[in-house]
Amino acid sequence: MRSEKMPADRSSPPPSLEPAYVVCGPEAFLRREAVRTIADQVLADADRSLALSEFDASTTVPEPAEVLDDVRTLPFLAPRRLVIVRGADDFISRYRLELEKYLEKPCSTGVLLLECRTLPANTRLYKRVQAIGQVIKCEEIKGSAIPSWLTSRCQQAYGVRLDPRAAAMLFDLVGGDLGLLDGELAKLSLYVGGRGQITAADVEAAVGQHREEQVWEIMSAVAVGDEARALGRWEQVWQTDRAAPGRAIAGIAFTVRRLLAAKRAQEAGTPLRELAAMLMRWRDEEGVQAELAAFSTPQLERMLCKLLDADVAAKTGGASVQSSIEAFIVEACRTARFAATRRGARTRMSGGPGHETSTDAPVAGVRGWTGSDRL
Repeated sequence: MRSEKMPADRSSPPPSLEPAYVVCGPEAFLRREAVRTIADQVLADADRSLALSEFDASTTVPEPAEVLDDVRTLPFLAPRRLVIVRGADDFISRYRLELEKYLEKPCSTGVLLLECRTLPANTRLYKRVQAIGQVIKCEEIKGSAIPSWLTSRCQQAYGVRLDPRAAAMLFDLVGGDLGLLDGELAKLSLYVGGRGQITAADVEAAVGQHREEQVWEIMSAVAVGDEARALGRWEQVWQTDRAAPGRAIAGIAFTVRRLLAAKRAQEAGTPLRELAAMLMRWRDEEGVQAELAAFSTPQLERMLCKLLDADVAAKTGGASVQSSIEAFIVEACRTARFAATRRGARTRMSGGPGHETSTDAPVAGVRGWTGSDRL
């Protein structure tokens, strides 16, 4: 896509701009960015109230005459007029012939931009737009490629270098929604100021701390089997965090993985102070000790398996994210209560604390994360 600036003399349209664009593909954020970029190139510093018309065809499909008459309307105090049809899939399907006919002789002072999810490359409309204008494809970015996309996006959009570890952490914390990720990049670029570089510590401080605290509160309630508190905290997150559907399971799994790493380190003899640092809870050593004591290594491993099952169910339509997390919390709290009861019984039988043995043997009638259901 060319990006020449508008000339100072507006008496005639700049020849470098195309008469028609199609922005298509499954990735909504990239479509929005492409539309914004084209609008900036076409309109430059023109008054958009005079040179821009927009139709939202996803709610009400406009008549082709209405759209094309707008494209043909002479621009006022601007060299070009831009008409954008958003969510144009149904509009294109209904009025393909009218659009093809218009594109045979497009208006020299108007630019038509169609934004849609799909436009097959074997259609006459696609080929005609490609011949006289541009088709911009916005393909979905797969999870494994998102950290590298974040690095590029941060440099190009905000002029700031994003460290690879910071990119991976941001993806873990926020999930795969590119719009939400870009919002965090904007916030982080302001956070680091003139330093010009975003590190993992910056991501933890600016993005991770609050969200980590939310997840820790859920896990703290789970650790003591407090189902009502855990579900209440989860409901609060669900209602107040618009990104929860995209990152809830990943966020809890991220915390469980940290707990598992700290638990293994504890079993290897790592001091409590270092364990608190691993969990980035430097001033909460007592809380860290209590939560590590509440979970065994096999329990945490099985939690990760259950979260994987929940993630697959949510992505394949087997269950919603909300119901999957609720089921996870209920089962985890039940397991924690059984484990606490068994620890107390063993303590009484052995004559006091310090003589307990492992609590990970199967319990009759208990499924979920007990030994009989190990994944």
